[in-house]
Amino acid sequence: MPKLWFPKWQPKCPKWLPHYRPIDEDELVYEDVSVETKGDEPVEIREFRDEANKKWYDYFDEYEYRETKEESKSHKSWYWFEPGTSAAEKKLICKLDILIAFYSFMGYWVKYIDSSNLNNAYVSGMKEDLGMKGNDLINTQVLFSVGLIIFEIPWVYFLPRVPTNYAVFGCETIWALFTLIIYKAKTPAALKGFRFVVGGMEAVFFPSVHHLLSNWYTPTEINRRGGFFYMGQFLGVLTSGLLQSAAYRNLNLVNGLAGWRWMFIIDGCLSFGVAILALFMIPGTPTKCYSLFLTDDEVRLARKRMARNHSNMAIPTVKSFFNWGIWKRVLTSWQVWVFSVANMLLCSDNNTSSGSFSLWLKSLDRYSVGKLNNLTTIPPALGIVYLFISCFGADFTRKRFLMMIFQNTMNFIANVVLAKWDVSESAKLFGFYMSYWSWTPSSIFNPLLHDMLRHDVTQRNIEWMVVYIMGTQSATWISKLIWPTVDSPRYPAGFSTCAGFSMALSFVLALAYVLYKRDERRGALEYGIYVYNSAKGETIPPEYEHSATVSVTEEKHLIESDSDKK
Repeated sequence: MPKLWFPKWQPKCPKWLPHYRPIDEDELVYEDVSVETKGDEPVEIREFRDEANKKWYDYFDEYEYRETKEESKSHKSWYWFEPGTSAAEKKLICKLDILIAFYSFMGYWVKYIDSSNLNNAYVSGMKEDLGMKGNDLINTQVLFSVGLIIFEIPWVYFLPRVPTNYAVFGCETIWALFTLIIYKAKTPAALKGFRFVVGGMEAVFFPSVHHLLSNWYTPTEINRRGGFFYMGQFLGVLTSGLLQSAAYRNLNLVNGLAGWRWMFIIDGCLSFGVAILALFMIPGTPTKCYSLFLTDDEVRLARKRMARNHSNMAIPTVKSFFNWGIWKRVLTSWQVWVFSVANMLLCSDNNTSSGSFSLWLKSLDRYSVGKLNNLTTIPPALGIVYLFISCFGADFTRKRFLMMIFQNTMNFIANVVLAKWDVSESAKLFGFYMSYWSWTPSSIFNPLLHDMLRHDVTQRNIEWMVVYIMGTQSATWISKLIWPTVDSPRYPAGFSTCAGFSMALSFVLALAYVLYKRDERRGALEYGIYVYNSAKGETIPPEYEHSATVSVTEEKHLIESDSDKK
């Protein structure tokens, strides 16, 4: 058996704490990166498809080469469960929704209460209390991101190889502690140091959630669940403004502490609670399950669901990570390059993280601290609506790429208005209210990449982390360049750059879609669909017409021989 990193690791603790469950362990496939087996096994042909008279709009069907025409017709856009889903599978999905979707929602909610607290505290007395000047605000945000990036790198290796629930629990506990300690900050330097540690401990959270989603949900289920995850992000920004307003109104100078300091105390206490939720609610993966709430049969069913999606379920090993063959596939994969560029644009095309809206409101000099914080909740509240439209729309229409291009177009319009700046106050409000469209593509983008790399678990884990790190690192230095606090609230470079990035992202996604469709067509036979084009002289081989099975390797040889004849 290959050497694993803590595959059977169990804490020395009572049985009521989560622990590794070796369910049918002998039947699990341990990844062997030295042998290529893909394409050698026979596949049942379920449909012969002639593309000679293919309709132009079929090109925009993302699942065209995964389903037969009958299966495609049976899809019900507005059903929570696909037709034919068994009672056992429905029960499993509902359990997963509680364990994964609810926890991820709570985790992101608290994370963004914390993140938004910095901007809200800055306009609620922190700037004056700590003597912050010049670009201290943006520098504090940058140091948070630097901590995040530095501590993300080890998780490229550790994330699929350690118990996710214990990893997240440990990091979130430290995160909660240092969030709480911020209330004691006396200088900008102390604030920056605390935020650096919080950023470092947050590094595991976002990758872990997407790792969980991709291991338990199918492509047509995942965006709705990811939508609940991201709703926590929007609700966190919204809640932060309301809590900051309430803290300033009710707790300011209680026990000698300013209202903004009380807000970090409240946030820290909430974070400790979410850390405990992580320990008990994160179930691990179907092949390395730690859940106390899933039965053995439900774990087996989860594995079958992933197998139906052709998701590779091999257990990542130490050997697989350090194998040159894996890294060669990563470095020669178009996804890692195209999606890295896309994520760099995606992570830097929003104006919301800069606090531009709250700083503009403060510059008007007409609102009290409480009123100002309440007004900052309007854009994220609208963002929840945008997110609902995006994530549910992506699952129900099954057009993920088109949905992201639509989101980018909305963000482009918002930033063009703000880049112009010399417009009416109502036009500025329109631009700020539309700005949260910039956050919505991420909820579709990340599950999509996991789905595209479903055939190789180690390659998928590495590439997704590389793409994620490329995005976060670029956002760190780009934000430093385009959002200097001294440029507020006008930000001449910030809004125009976001507009340009959102448009560029749409073009990169269009390129990715062309490559995606090419790969899907090449892999159609794995789903039992034999694709040919009679208009180009392609035919069904006589020996295949009466055969129930054919191997992917045989089909490749056929294509090569047809090419030679032409």
